[in-house]
Amino acid sequence: MIRRRREVINARERWRTGARGVVARAFESQAGRAALFPRASAMIELLQLGSARSYLDVGFGGGAFAELLAARAGSPARPVVVDVSASSDPLDVLAWPERLPFRDGSFDAITALHVLRGLDDDAVHGFAEELSRVLAPGGAGLLVEFAPVRWAALDRFHRRLVGGGLAEVDLRGWGRLAALLTECGFDAIDLVELGPFALPPIPRVSVLVRRRP
Repeated sequence: MIRRRREVINARERWRTGARGVVARAFESQAGRAALFPRASAMIELLQLGSARSYLDVGFGGGAFAELLAARAGSPARPVVVDVSASSDPLDVLAWPERLPFRDGSFDAITALHVLRGLDDDAVHGFAEELSRVLAPGGAGLLVEFAPVRWAALDRFHRRLVGGGLAEVDLRGWGRLAALLTECGFDAIDLVELGPFALPPIPRVSVLVRRRP
């Protein structure tokens, strides 16, 4: 487990500081994330972010887009940003997704955007259990990730394309994700449609998890 975490952190740091650092910073900037997620209004509505009193963003690359979402929603909550390694953006907490250092029921809204492909199945399941634990009654969490395609050659190309900064890349469809999220304490797990994405033109899977009030 420790070795695996170190590999993830090392891959992130090489991505940010190596020859592709300019590309990494561009994609992780607020403008870059906005290009990846043009349906911000739909995301805000699904999370009821405008009325959320607390908001957690867990990701790779800082919280620039979380700040943008909160601002567009007029949310009273400034996002608490968690990452596994240092970023060009200010962070609140450095932590592994399986061990979030927050009390039970701390957050009304949670986003985890383009995180799951960098985690193995055990880590995704552990992360889901942590999301369920820190999600407040009546709260919602949105998980968005690139999805696999059936054509093997194209799928391999997509994995290389979205693999920057990751020690491993595992693209999961709705079936695998639903199985990993089941029995983690959520009251609802729903596949949601966020419409077309701007860049890149790769299928994605979006899942909304909720707790009852």
